Amino acid sequence: MKVIDIIEITMQEFKDSIYSKYTELFPEDERKSLKRLKRTYHNGIGKIFKIVLNDLTIGFFMMEKIKNYPFYLDYFAIYKEYQNKGYGTEAMKELINRIACNNGLIGEIEKENKDDINTIKRLEFYRKIGFRKTGAEYFLYNVCYTPIIFTKRETIDREELNKIFFEYYIINCGEDEIEKNCKIITQ
Repeated sequence: MKVIDIIEITMQEFKDSIYSKYTELFPEDERKSLKRLKRTYHNGIGKIFKIVLNDLTIGFFMMEKIKNYPFYLDYFAIYKEYQNKGYGTEAMKELINRIACNNGLIGEIEKENKDDINTIKRLEFYRKIGFRKTGAEYFLYNVCYTPIIFTKRETIDREELNKIFFEYYIINCGEDEIEKNCKIITQ
């Protein structure tokens, strides 16, 4: 039986063995610079996990953690040759059970667009695992995103969640940058 494992790695291991996959899997306008990734990592905010299947790295998670907030899922990828085999679902469940279970997990995905099947598939993937939409939408750097959350809490205070999301954005981009390029379009 194939077993998925999640292993936290250092920035050096990320740079040496995963960074090239990161640049391959995410479009340039969606990637953070290596300098920015290093900064959040060395400030103790960024965490990187490789996804391992029988001693083979098949993907990664990049997350952030501040205060007593939920973990923020910044990047999640399964390498192309391992996609559509259920490994992403297994990896996400493992991440939630082992790492994010007590604090929850937030992230955002591109807003569903009936003309782009991938946006619909992505939302279904997260819903199947137990994520919910927060009810807000954010316009970030000219792209509309739907915030999602996995939590054991029944109710979600949208104002509190908006504050949490924007604190993560400010840490990554700076207050001036966020003020110019990000806004809440639906609450």
